This record gives sequence, C-alpha cells and structure tokens, in this order.
Amino acid sequence: MVALTARSSLGVLLTSLLFLGGCAEPFIVMAGGELAGEETDPPADWDEFADEDIVQLETRPDDPYSINIWMIADGADVYVATGDGPTRWTRHIENNPDVRLRIQDRVYALEAYRVLDPTEKLRIGQQYVSKYDVDDDNNWVEEGQLFRLDRR
Repeated sequence: MVALTARSSLGVLLTSLLFLGGCAEPFIVMAGGELAGEETDPPADWDEFADEDIVQLETRPDDPYSINIWMIADGADVYVATGDGPTRWTRHIENNPDVRLRIQDRVYALEAYRVLDPTEKLRIGQQYVSKYDVDDDNNWVEEGQLFRLDRR
C-alpha cells in the first residue's frame, strides 16, 4: 500500500511538472512564452484599464518570454516596473525594446522605454504605492526600474 501511495504521488508530481513546463502562458510566478489573445491597436487613453491589477508582459520577440506583472495606467501612458535591479525581463528589454502587453484578452504591441526622469519616476512610483498598497521603506520607487510602454 505504501508503494502504491508513493507511486501515485510521484505520478501526480510528474504530471504537474509536465503541465507547468509545457505552459506557454505565465503561471503565477513562473514565466511563460508567447502570449495568446486578440492583437489590438493600443488605446489613446489607458485609463480604462486603471483598475487592472495584474497583466502579462512579453519580452524577447525572437524567443518570447512572458511574466505576470503589476501596471499603472496613466492617461496616454502605461507603465511596468521592477522594485530592484536588473531582472531577466529588463535585460531582454535592454537588448530589444519591443514588447507585448496583454490586458484581459487583448494584446498590444508596444515599445519599452526606461524612465530616467526623476519627476516622472516619483509620480508613477507614488501611484504604485497607492494602487497596490505597498510602502516605500526600501526606496524601490527611486532605486527600481520603471518602463513606459509606448506605441511602436
């Protein structure tokens, strides 16, 4: 009976790993590949998506890499950020700024620009703090990387 239980547990584990490893979509904290969805022209105003908590960002068009990420919609602009130094997806953007953003079932082809202007960075950083109810005790607003996603 113990061998059957161990064998069953191993089967469930292997099936789970195969399922997760084969996913093209990002899964919780695991990165995925190419995003599926309706290709749509970016809106003139992103505010209709201001209440969206988590969206998906695809980088590296030649070998798509996608993640779940927080975003800020601010009128004509949309932003994504990381609270620390370079990550895999930020390095992809350094090599090629072409990205795709999925909100709900729509996918937008965009270009990522790192925000270096301290005033813009602080303004959007404060929106992150407010929207996601996080504090800025570790100065991620100032030290993190913020990207504005513009039309291609």
